[in-house]
Amino acid sequence: MDKDIKLPQIGNIPFNHSYVIVGGNGSGKSHLGAWIENHNDNVLRISAQRALSIPDTITIMNEEASWKKIYFGSTSNSNKGHKWNWGKETSTLINDYESVLSNVFSKESNDLREFKDLCDKNNKPENFETITEKIKKIWKKILPQRDLVFEKFDAKAKFNDEIYKAGAMSDGERVCLYLISQCLITPDNYIIVIDEPEIHLHTSIMKKLWDEIEKYCPNKIFIYITHDLKFASSRKTATKIWVKSFDGKNNWEISLLDDNDEIPDSLLLEVLGTRTPVLFIEGEKSSYDLALYKEVFEDYLVIPCHNCQKVIELTKAFNNEKVRQLHSYEVKGLIDHDFLSEREIESYEKQNIYSMDVSEIENLYLIEPLIKLAAKQIGDDEDKTFHKVNEWLLKQFESKKLKIVNSLCEKEIRFKLTGFSTSGEDSTIIKKDLDTLISKIDIENIYTKATEYVEDIIRNNNYKEMLKIFNNKGLCQQVSGIIGLKKKYPQVILDLLKGEKRMEIINALKEYLPNID
Repeated sequence: MDKDIKLPQIGNIPFNHSYVIVGGNGSGKSHLGAWIENHNDNVLRISAQRALSIPDTITIMNEEASWKKIYFGSTSNSNKGHKWNWGKETSTLINDYESVLSNVFSKESNDLREFKDLCDKNNKPENFETITEKIKKIWKKILPQRDLVFEKFDAKAKFNDEIYKAGAMSDGERVCLYLISQCLITPDNYIIVIDEPEIHLHTSIMKKLWDEIEKYCPNKIFIYITHDLKFASSRKTATKIWVKSFDGKNNWEISLLDDNDEIPDSLLLEVLGTRTPVLFIEGEKSSYDLALYKEVFEDYLVIPCHNCQKVIELTKAFNNEKVRQLHSYEVKGLIDHDFLSEREIESYEKQNIYSMDVSEIENLYLIEPLIKLAAKQIGDDEDKTFHKVNEWLLKQFESKKLKIVNSLCEKEIRFKLTGFSTSGEDSTIIKKDLDTLISKIDIENIYTKATEYVEDIIRNNNYKEMLKIFNNKGLCQQVSGIIGLKKKYPQVILDLLKGEKRMEIINALKEYLPNID
């Protein structure tokens, strides 16, 4: 099968077996689905406005008549306008469940007749499956705890030996039966447009359901119109179609999303779907730093990216010219200070990547105003409490002095080595150029300056400078016992952020955070 799909403003797009249409609310996704139906041949569109009521008794029509009822909305009219109430393509409630089951039962009779004819001719086919056998197999894969039973032109479900009619099924069970049946009875070489495939389906079964349906429909094209970004990204081989806007008059801003090795589909769709600027940060989704950043940068969609390198890579990727054409929001990155030199900080800022004035996010919890606020919360003397924390931190810092000096030296040497370049055409010249660069790196001078810097911090008890270069993620947790808190200290600060101290905390934090606006 090789069938072109036509889109407005773009024209024919490269063939694929499945496509996913995504976009923000109001971007005209459903209207685009209707446009595709009207401008492509052999398209069955399964509307988002679909009724799931099943009558107790199914009126059986022959296969051709029931298909016309599904496709055109009428057994006697071959104009889709009848189905869509003459122009109301996205708002008409489609109530065709009975027609779908009628077609299944008619198709089942034809399948059995075909099987018998082949057997009568001593040409019994291997692995022959009727339409109901296929439907039941898919159902069992999706809902293994329940059996689907077809008998006497009726569909039923069975659970723990109890059989109940289709009308008594849950919404999820009924929609599974409807979608499986609708897709399997659609003829080969048709395009099936499914608007909001996620309706009434739990996220845990959506991917599996459509994987199984597609497996049984290799000669059909699937176009999903969805709000569910996880489902969209689960269609690994599908062509992703991003709908940015719609003017209400058959004009859309549409882009085909290319595969991007630097940006996972799920993240690309999440960022494109937001209507706020984006801030990539270091850390994990469950960490204290994410909760803190969300409060401070409330106007941003804050996305944790595990580590510094990932923040840098993603910020650059989203700000490259090609991806920038897909969205109109600022995308920025925020990284830990982590021994960055002033030259590196300035270079990163030109690329929308900013750093804070503490070594790592956890150190923000250790700034003086927050320590004092936590002490005040339990009725302790603010200055005495901060003095205890300060003395404790200084001892921790002093005990790690050699490690900190080594880290400073390592960072500076690595930075100098990034300037290596050579015009050599063989290994001898390359080695010579590298040796020349290394010879210019004054290790003694670097080590001396780093040692003096660290000793100066210790000698002057420079609390703020300690926080800038002291890497130890466990520090903010250990402070709980020193202050005398029953709760973990970071959680106390996050709780206070929800109350009347919110602006006081945010203003204190901003002294250590870059102005990214």
